[in-house]
Amino acid sequence: MRLFAVVVAIALIMLVPAFWNGYPLIYFDTEDYVEISFTWQPILWRIMTYAVFCLIAQPFEHLWPVIVAQGFIVAWMLHEAVYAFLPRWRGRIYVALGVVLAGLTGLPIVTSEVLADVFAGLAILGVATLSLGAPLPAIRKLVLIALTIVAIGVHMSHVAVTAGLIIVLIVMAVLARLFSHFQRPRLIAPIVAVALGTAWVPATHWLATGEAYFSEAGHVLQLALFIQDGLVKEYLDVACPEGAQLKLCAHKDELPQTADEFLWGDSPFDDVGGWKAMHDESDLILAGVAKRFPLDMAKAMLNNTWTQLNLVADGEDLVPMTWHFVKTEIHRYPRDFRRFHFAMQQRAQGIDFDPVNQIHVPVAIGAELSVFGFLVLAIRRRDKVLTSLIVVIVLAFLGNAFVCGALSNPHDRYQNRIVWLALFTAIVGAARIDMGAQTTKRDD
Repeated sequence: MRLFAVVVAIALIMLVPAFWNGYPLIYFDTEDYVEISFTWQPILWRIMTYAVFCLIAQPFEHLWPVIVAQGFIVAWMLHEAVYAFLPRWRGRIYVALGVVLAGLTGLPIVTSEVLADVFAGLAILGVATLSLGAPLPAIRKLVLIALTIVAIGVHMSHVAVTAGLIIVLIVMAVLARLFSHFQRPRLIAPIVAVALGTAWVPATHWLATGEAYFSEAGHVLQLALFIQDGLVKEYLDVACPEGAQLKLCAHKDELPQTADEFLWGDSPFDDVGGWKAMHDESDLILAGVAKRFPLDMAKAMLNNTWTQLNLVADGEDLVPMTWHFVKTEIHRYPRDFRRFHFAMQQRAQGIDFDPVNQIHVPVAIGAELSVFGFLVLAIRRRDKVLTSLIVVIVLAFLGNAFVCGALSNPHDRYQNRIVWLALFTAIVGAARIDMGAQTTKRDD
């Protein structure tokens, strides 16, 4: 009972931004996921799995259950991670960890959004806990596997990052036999979680459409990013005079400066047929760029990865939604409209995230840098678990930056949604090192 009360308290702390706002935070993508949850009709540029998660709101006729569920999932997975990585003082550290993450990171903000972003960090944390932490009791382990499956499957970037982590863990298992610095990871549970989380995506699409697929928008998003990087213009300037049968040849001198402008603004995108018509042509152009300008492509992808690593601010595009989400709100959740309309987010000036970013951004950068210091200490103290955890978190950060920055388009929200893991790792590292130091003193 005491554990339940503490988890509830941490879950509520993670929802403070929504309570302050007066309503769950709404992002541009929220509208699509809510609509899919009612119509069960796919939208080309979205996968449908987070819409399945949003189904929990319908019996209650308002959106609060979505973020309440997210709050409890965050609180419980943090508890299980503390239990797995710390041998003592678990209760006190869990409470302190929850309070610190709530006050010094953007975790409560992403938890309070009707959006899959909160699950990005949880997918990484779930894989790390299952593979490197102390074994959990059987039922709790199954629950953690189930929650990790959900976290992985709600977004394709989570699938890609955690699939990369499985490769990292397999390599780590080999290195653990050769070097004493690494913990030998348990592989079965994380592999099962990643496999089922990945399979959930095409299975959902098959149930809805009769076709099993992952995403129909990935290559179009990559095309838009290559337009932003100037690679598409560079390729079309060569390929079109040679007779390439590409629709974009007629618009190669009209391409916009940014990926977002190409996809969502006043651009030739709709003139050439939009998402569906550009699917195959995107493949041809991307292959042509890779073949003719491999060094330029590699340089652009590296720059975008680095850019993504440094974008960690809170609140990107959490602007007033009085013009965007109103129709969906009135149609799908009419009882909620008044609360939505009078939320802080919908006021003319919107929510000012600058004050919290003046705290959260320096803390995030400091925590990321401190992790490398803890890595040195962990190696010196022969703490295999902490060494391996830090390696997994650092590589997850790099993998997320590559997937979201080099393959999609760098944005603050993509790295912000996982950067709280740096402070989590630093706190766990400090606790483990302190415990080790106290044990040494007692032995002396």
